[in-house]
Amino acid sequence: MNTMLKYITGTSLLLLTATFTYAQQKQPYRLGTPAGLMQDLKTQAKVPHARLVSAADLKVGPGTSFTGKVNARHTSENEETVIGEIENVPGSSFFLSVKNGNVQGSIILRQSKRGYKYYTDNTGTAYVKEVPLDSILCIEYNQAKKDDSPARAASDVNVQALAELQSLPGANGCILLDFNGQYVVSSYWNNGNPINAAASTLTDAQQLEVWEMISEDFRPFRLNITNSETVYNTYPANRRMRCIFTPTNTAAPGAGGVAYLNSFTWGNETPCWVFNGGVKGAGEAGSHEVGHTFGLSHDGRTSPSEGYFAGHGNWAPIMGVGYYESIVQWSKGEYTNSNNKEDDLAKISSTANGVGYRTDDFGGTTAAAAALNPSTSGAVNRSGIIERTGDVDMFSFTTGGGSLSLSLATPTRHPNLDILVTLYNSGGTAITSANPSGLPATLSATLTAGTYYIGVTGTGAGTPASDGYSNYASLGSYTITGTVATPSTAAATIYQDCNYAGNAVTLPVGSYTLSQLIALGIPNDYISSLKVASGYEIILYENHDFSGAAYLFRGDFSCLVNLSLNGAPLNLNDWTSSVLIRPSTAAAAGARTSSAGAVLEQVAVAEPVESKLTTSLAVTPNPFVNEVVVRSAAVTKDGYLYVSVFSLDGKTVLPLKRIVSGERVNLSGLGAGVYLIKIFNGKDTETRKIVKY
Repeated sequence: MNTMLKYITGTSLLLLTATFTYAQQKQPYRLGTPAGLMQDLKTQAKVPHARLVSAADLKVGPGTSFTGKVNARHTSENEETVIGEIENVPGSSFFLSVKNGNVQGSIILRQSKRGYKYYTDNTGTAYVKEVPLDSILCIEYNQAKKDDSPARAASDVNVQALAELQSLPGANGCILLDFNGQYVVSSYWNNGNPINAAASTLTDAQQLEVWEMISEDFRPFRLNITNSETVYNTYPANRRMRCIFTPTNTAAPGAGGVAYLNSFTWGNETPCWVFNGGVKGAGEAGSHEVGHTFGLSHDGRTSPSEGYFAGHGNWAPIMGVGYYESIVQWSKGEYTNSNNKEDDLAKISSTANGVGYRTDDFGGTTAAAAALNPSTSGAVNRSGIIERTGDVDMFSFTTGGGSLSLSLATPTRHPNLDILVTLYNSGGTAITSANPSGLPATLSATLTAGTYYIGVTGTGAGTPASDGYSNYASLGSYTITGTVATPSTAAATIYQDCNYAGNAVTLPVGSYTLSQLIALGIPNDYISSLKVASGYEIILYENHDFSGAAYLFRGDFSCLVNLSLNGAPLNLNDWTSSVLIRPSTAAAAGARTSSAGAVLEQVAVAEPVESKLTTSLAVTPNPFVNEVVVRSAAVTKDGYLYVSVFSLDGKTVLPLKRIVSGERVNLSGLGAGVYLIKIFNGKDTETRKIVKY
């Protein structure tokens, strides 16, 4: 097809002419090769016209064509771009670009809510297709109700007043919250004409709170929310988005904000806009419009028919209207009559956007638990992030007995995370949990001496279909504060070097996996000497999870290189991967003597420590292809076993799973190699090596 464009010369305004008719068609219309289309555009641009002579054949379908006024043109050897508006059609715009063999652009008809999209398919053929307008552009996104918060006049704004803010320095992508005003020349806004956007009238305090709100909405992702132009400019053009907060609503008069879908990766500095004032209106609109740039569509309902769902209970979706509810989260359309089932989280984190999720900050099993690290007085101050649906962050602590009182809350003023916290005993059995009606949670208990765990995760409330939400987007940051009963008396001190030299760490009674030791500043294969307080003993294990060879010590040992056990030399220097410290069992074990004949307290009195799990345990087949079967006569009181699988470097590859004896455990997702499977029966634990073909 030959596409003919006619231009009026003599002014900066070019006039593209075509007959304007409507025909109902949804099939793509073939335009030919990009090279042919570009040549037609270049040829017509060179033809002088003193007046509008005839209609150009700019077709969008059989019998359907448009007349367009071209306000701007960009041309080079490899590019021809025309930008403008459809003649005599208010609220319309037109953009068509052929560059380096690729065709892109759109026709937007706001009043009739119609749109056309130009594109090149995978064969290199150019097409145009009628599409829903909201698949191109955010439309009819209403302004928030007037905000009564104090605001500055645009002329009084001090654009340098607020300090630099960053939610995740060095992240994969960046969102600039631009409150400072901007002169915008974009092919996609104002028909190619400049927009001189005034600075936001939000106060510095309001800008800070808007940044907090949007940062929390995007907390699960490797995305840096900033107000710094300098930071923004360090990111590649296709991994950043400018969101302009301004009272200048030229880009979409009467709207609360506006954005082009999928524009985050365009790389051509097409910004999105927010026109609302006040913290709630500006913050919700900011997340909504940035969400569009990642490809998200509107969340509405089929009955009643509406483009934007305003929520139920105290919940609303970000891509609906979040102005009027306190909990506003990403959605996958779990509410009744949803018109949009797309997975917001999956779309934002997709490879197409190049952002992804944050790395999980804490393990989700007791074996991978991080130390809660109470102070010597028992005070707790820990923080973390629930990055994905169902993520669990596990922490451990040891107490000499007494009261536990913890508070968990999101530190931001606009949280998305509804917190569920669970307390577990040393065997991993849940003791109690807290899930109050509000988003924060508190946990209180009276504990006996020992090691305990707490698990933090997101949860839902009410019924997602009618008055609540699920745990789907109950994500974000949290802090843990409060007190643990004063930790038990220091029972052992371990040293980096022989003769009690180098870095020293003192530990109370408790069990310490490799990940917990690392959190305390004790790397793998680290211990060279140790001191054990009177009345206590320490067991050093070869592997990260209390498996492999193990030896028990009482008293002080100045060097673990030259030990003797039953007359045989023993070298345990830089050997230990996990540790158990407990009150001494010497009285029960009976008197022991040293084969070396030296002072007993300074010579290793060591004994192998074996698993107490019943010998009926079987893990078959081994080696295996995709599954193993775990069998044992010794199970928990309610008939279960608990299994988890780790790589040899201590990484969890199968989180803790409850099974019945004889149940198949699917490990098909693992690569070939050697792994450790840990089985717990409510009392004892055993670890076996398994081999996958």
